[in-house]
Amino acid sequence: MTLQRAWSVRAAGLAAAALLLQGCVSYTPAVYGPIGAEVPYGFKDRPNPDGGHTILVIMAGFQTVADLRGFFDRRAAELCPAGVERSNVFRVQANEYFSSAPYVQGGAGIGSRSRQGVELEGYVYCKPPAASPAG
Repeated sequence: MTLQRAWSVRAAGLAAAALLLQGCVSYTPAVYGPIGAEVPYGFKDRPNPDGGHTILVIMAGFQTVADLRGFFDRRAAELCPAGVERSNVFRVQANEYFSSAPYVQGGAGIGSRSRQGVELEGYVYCKPPAASPAG
């Protein structure tokens, strides 16, 4: 093996190791909790004039819709101790970043797209509290 080829193999190995480490370090499961100044992922809610609540769930780009819905349902159960009468998810959105390359190959632009975050937003309406027996 020539010296140049040995350095190429070493460089490719180091690049692969760096990508693997980056993948391991950047994957952090979402922690259930409210969104704040220091916490970019979680939930945020507000009461509506019609008696319901609007819940917004924001997570990192690698999270699934099932993860988002799990946070949504968990927060809905906390807001509605007597149970959820109905809910309506009206928005699921993936925020993407597109980085275009400075060259054109074959007439088509080349670039890279990555998911930066996912959001789910919806309404929740609670069941009325159970009436206490008269006695």
